[in-house]
Amino acid sequence: MSRHHRLSTVCFKELAHGGGGVSAIAELRAGQRSRLMLLLRALTDLASSHPRIPGPLPAPRAAWELLIEAERRSPPSVAHLLLHPQVGAWLSRCLRRLRGVAEEAGAEADEVPLWLETGYLHSVAASAALLAGIDFRIVVGVRDGGVMLPALGFVALAGCDSPVAEIVADGSGGRALRAGPHTVPLPSDLTRDAKGWHPLRRLHGRHPVHPCSPYLDDVDPYRDFLRPAGPARLSEPEARGWQEDFDSAWALVAGQSNVDPAGVADCLISVVPVRYPARTEPFSASSPEAYGCVLLNPPTDSATLAASLIHEAQHVKLGALLDLVPLMHGGMEEIHYAPWRVDPRPLRGLLHGVYAFLGVTAFWQAHRHAVLDETAPSADFEFALRRAQTSHGLRTLRTHAELTALGDRFLRGIEDRLAAWLTEPVPEVPLRAAEDLNLDHRLLYRLHHLSVDPGRTGQWAQAWRLGRSAPDTLPTTVLCASRTVVSARPALIRLRLRDPDGFALLQEKPEERPFDSADAPPRADLDWAAGDTAAALRGYRDRLAERPDDLSAWSGLALTLPAGPAKEALLDCPEVVLAVHRALRAPVYGGPDPVALAHWIGTRR
Repeated sequence: MSRHHRLSTVCFKELAHGGGGVSAIAELRAGQRSRLMLLLRALTDLASSHPRIPGPLPAPRAAWELLIEAERRSPPSVAHLLLHPQVGAWLSRCLRRLRGVAEEAGAEADEVPLWLETGYLHSVAASAALLAGIDFRIVVGVRDGGVMLPALGFVALAGCDSPVAEIVADGSGGRALRAGPHTVPLPSDLTRDAKGWHPLRRLHGRHPVHPCSPYLDDVDPYRDFLRPAGPARLSEPEARGWQEDFDSAWALVAGQSNVDPAGVADCLISVVPVRYPARTEPFSASSPEAYGCVLLNPPTDSATLAASLIHEAQHVKLGALLDLVPLMHGGMEEIHYAPWRVDPRPLRGLLHGVYAFLGVTAFWQAHRHAVLDETAPSADFEFALRRAQTSHGLRTLRTHAELTALGDRFLRGIEDRLAAWLTEPVPEVPLRAAEDLNLDHRLLYRLHHLSVDPGRTGQWAQAWRLGRSAPDTLPTTVLCASRTVVSARPALIRLRLRDPDGFALLQEKPEERPFDSADAPPRADLDWAAGDTAAALRGYRDRLAERPDDLSAWSGLALTLPAGPAKEALLDCPEVVLAVHRALRAPVYGGPDPVALAHWIGTRR
């Protein structure tokens, strides 16, 4: 008889309020284990009959049978392996290839032969057998100069040109990998380095009550679920740096009451160091396909890393919850403004963002009351910023999402948790900075993604040329997602609040670039972040005179103009001001003064 997973009312309520302790996470993990077993069986059946997998490996059924034997001996070992995030990432990716679904990676996916990608199953079976301590013999594929044993480590085969290797474990305790003339003995303790053997390291968040020890994965080909990658072993100093940063950040997570640190720890199985462009936010990512995996750029400071860990743990929880409980109908058909993203997001993405930033808001709310040093303004700012973003996302979901009954209960739990924080007083300087950046974000979104009716725009341009008043009715706009240009202002505000001395130095030497940026920050942005509104306004007007399509300068102009019709027009309909300005430009004449045009539009009846 088939059995269905059921989520207890207590656990659902915990999760709806942004929490989730050990028992709630255990229920989610049980669901994930069943899901992964079904995917694994589907992959085995599909690969066994697939016409495009001829290769030097044994039939997939041999790996499946070894997995069954390992589970008979040690069910916890196989469960541990199945829940290893990289196994989940591989399963989803490989099933898409077997079914012929196009991947975002395009040609990159085809660089790995299908037989070799499917053959990761044999490595999974070998890891399971090693963890279970049974005797076995299995042939596995060689990739990126060696063999990956998921959840264990990487066997390096320098100079090996064999496409396959054999792993053998016998009753005498001998375990080795053989590929052609190469033999690499596997150590009895697979957590320690040995010749040719690179075990998965662990990070250790040391805490007497709530420890956390995720893998630090730098070798598995599926560690980065966004794209496969060969092993990139961290040096010992680099690994020590990650350990120090993680330990400091975990102390902040474990030491507060707004989040359940034991639940967060159980959500963090694997941390993967990456280097992606940070854009406006410190980069981190997770995926429902890789339960418990977190991609992280090198951290900037302990508090930001702690917030990122909680942020991704929230995504992990919600992804697993949605596999068990439907919270909305549809949710992928239309896209909306997301106050934490530069691109529009589907409603399911908004739900994920709201839930993740509820956790982040919880962290900063507690952290800002715990710090009394010079970092307090930065913590106040992050709290004010994140609560406003979460609240905005909630309103969008309430307006547009078709929720199930459980989905409505889930959002009410989030609203109850957020309500008290929305009324909590915040000092004026960080509060104003958060409000300005949220406004800046909305303006840039509209300038990038809202397209104005060209026919009505032409009528407005004609009225300007004839010296008439602006038409009464604004042109209609449509959402037309496009590439975005990232503003330097959020990074500058964070630097000013976190490190005033560093910000002062940057004002003197903009070329120093103390944050991830290809260019020195514009002078107008520096002046704006420093509070010199008059200088910033002059700078933005100069930038628009030189580059009239500089969208960041248009938004900066709206932020720095004094109150009046011009400011009102740019805050109310920046995309219309921009569209009319573009319609009035000529090859020789660069267009009207942006402030004069905005004033004209702002005085319409």
